[in-house]
Amino acid sequence: MKKDLSGFIDSGATLKFGLGKWNDAKKSLLESNNDFIIITSKSCKRFISDIPSRYILVINEEPSLKLIDNYFYEISKIISKTNELTFIALGGGSVIDTAKILSLMMGNNIKSSDEAIEKSSENKISEKSKIICIPSTAGTGAEITPFSTIWDKKNGSKYSILANKIDREIILDPEISISLPEEITISTGLDSLCQILESTWSKKANKKSLSAASLGFEYLNKNLNNVISNPSDIKSRQDMLFASFLSGVSISISNTTLCHSISYPLTSILNVPHGVACALTLIEVIKFNSFKKEGSLKNTFQAVNVKSSEILVKKISSMLENLNYKDAIKPFVEKIEKNIEKILPLTLSSRASNNPATATLNDVEEILKNSLNFYKY
Repeated sequence: MKKDLSGFIDSGATLKFGLGKWNDAKKSLLESNNDFIIITSKSCKRFISDIPSRYILVINEEPSLKLIDNYFYEISKIISKTNELTFIALGGGSVIDTAKILSLMMGNNIKSSDEAIEKSSENKISEKSKIICIPSTAGTGAEITPFSTIWDKKNGSKYSILANKIDREIILDPEISISLPEEITISTGLDSLCQILESTWSKKANKKSLSAASLGFEYLNKNLNNVISNPSDIKSRQDMLFASFLSGVSISISNTTLCHSISYPLTSILNVPHGVACALTLIEVIKFNSFKKEGSLKNTFQAVNVKSSEILVKKISSMLENLNYKDAIKPFVEKIEKNIEKILPLTLSSRASNNPATATLNDVEEILKNSLNFYKY
């Protein structure tokens, strides 16, 4: 399949795609006189160890209100000028979101994560420092999305900080993801799957988002099993990065819906890996939308190349089975069951409003219980 990217790149982003692209980019970076702030994870630090930087931040968890404020304080003690900074974000979605948030704060004279959320809601902030995004996982599509996730761990809530203009160089290099552990490959792949499917039935879907989702599903469906069974397969890793990028393009327009909304407290309170949490209710949400809102899955049928909700359920169920999803969710089933009353009030975030069929808390409870019962045995 030939990758035609022309219709998927925003004006504020450039894309380099293929094996060795990061090494090529590093040569230019090493020859420049830019001030770099590097944000990465422990497992990815080896890919940027030879780049001189004003500050390097190694993170190991999702960005939260408290963490972002701590990071910003540390960086601010070292960096006084922001207009010539370049942020390098090499890692998974949490690494890239952290870089995006810190860049927005420094470039827009924002002093706290709470202020960033407030100004974002007023559509007042843009990326004024360049960000180089090199994703190590094929999951979130964070390298292209204008929004960044930030968690309120204390209250089990999730916020999005939105940039009204982006300035990014995106490098999709499969060498970075070749050593990714199986559990992370599965979880991030599940996140891409959910993003792609949810974007097709979202109320905000349009021609561009559906085109990206359809192509993204094609690549994901052909490669996800292979990166599990043959983790060193460069082509499959490369194509999964492309599928993830397309999932990011699609949700940048349409946003996610009910599966993601239900997943947020599962991750923030019960520590269920994000992709695993999203996939838990995927089948039941498909059934719910099909039953409650006739015609709501028309775009999904087209993207996945099926003709009915029954066939769609069978196709997605088969994909989850091939990924041994039951093994991935099993350690969390009992914990979720015991905490349903605690997490239920937090499941209907703004993302749920994008769902074609309106869900009540009673609906969500039934969706969760049916999902848990299926994976319990």
